[in-house]
Amino acid sequence: MKRFITGVTVLAVAFSTLPACAPQEQAVPDSSALEQSISESISADISSDPEPVSSQAAAPALEVAVGGATVSVAADAELSTFDVSAVENLPVFSAPDAQCSITWNGESVFEGAAEALKEFRPSQNGVYTYKVALPDGSAYQFGVNCQFPVKITVPTTVQQGETILIRADYANGITLTAQSGLDFTPQFFASGDNTQTALLPVRYTTAPGAYPLTVQAGEVTFRYEIQVQKREFEVQYLTMDPGTAADTALSAAANAEWEQKIEPLKKIADPQRYWENPFLQPVEGEITTEFGCIRYTNDDPTPTRHSGIDIATAKGTPVLASNNGRVLFADYLQLTGNTILIEHGYGLKTFYYHMDSLNVKAGDMVQKGQQIGAVGTTGYSTGPHLHFGLAVNNVFVNPWTALQNGI
Repeated sequence: MKRFITGVTVLAVAFSTLPACAPQEQAVPDSSALEQSISESISADISSDPEPVSSQAAAPALEVAVGGATVSVAADAELSTFDVSAVENLPVFSAPDAQCSITWNGESVFEGAAEALKEFRPSQNGVYTYKVALPDGSAYQFGVNCQFPVKITVPTTVQQGETILIRADYANGITLTAQSGLDFTPQFFASGDNTQTALLPVRYTTAPGAYPLTVQAGEVTFRYEIQVQKREFEVQYLTMDPGTAADTALSAAANAEWEQKIEPLKKIADPQRYWENPFLQPVEGEITTEFGCIRYTNDDPTPTRHSGIDIATAKGTPVLASNNGRVLFADYLQLTGNTILIEHGYGLKTFYYHMDSLNVKAGDMVQKGQQIGAVGTTGYSTGPHLHFGLAVNNVFVNPWTALQNGI
């Protein structure tokens, strides 16, 4: 409005300076021409104004190495997603004091300094959203679509009587099978959104040496060589009442009952993992017989092997569940007395023998540390104690590993 008034004032002054003269016919300026002149004056005045200048320069792009290439990510730009097929191609960038957050399916999976990103490993495939904030307030975001191939993790050195845990990451929707030279066929179970796990037990009678293991993941084959190392087993000479021995270990009826009632249960493998590491020692007391012990009974020249550990303690001492699980068996057996068998998932089981009484029944779900019975001396026993065993399906393994480190 100010510019318009200025133009009119100039025009008025121009008219006022015309010389006085006698009245005569004058050409009257056309009104449309006058309006055009005023408009042109206003336009000229406006066009002479300088262009507005931004008070703040645009933030520079963030240079990100991702997926084997370097890309420029503009500040506050729309989300762009980059494909990554190898862990070593995950995003890295140089931005001192930058903070980064990463989400997967809306769940936060990383929060911290950008320098710590080199330690971040996605637990599963899918799209991860990265958000980067610089100290000056600049903000960047981009997506990373992780499509990693199956990754198999398996220890290749193991002692006699131990358990090998085979882990397959980035295995969602992949069919996995395994074959081993250890006289056991591992079975894979889903242990997370993108992970599968299998247990491979090594018998305490397995000869030291190299054994093949093959894992088939879809169309991809992985081959390994498992080195079984020798373990030293103690030797024990046991004196057992001949009458007790005749009624239990030497009894055809007792062994037939065991075969009928317990052996079929060993094949069960619940697809859920119930256990939490580590396992709990079910009673405290003196360890009178170790796992895998070579035992000679009553001067018999042919030794037997001990499948668990014997823990001697007072009769009536509470026996606790070593871990969470499902009770498969809780009853009296001629061979092992009052006996409990618990499935912890994936075929991993604990055994409890010779108890005086039982507090649970088949089908019960028990929690780690829950009382399941009391110490006794029933079945093949020389005195109050608990025989505690650990097995993967039908193969007994070292329980100390589960008690000290977990499986």
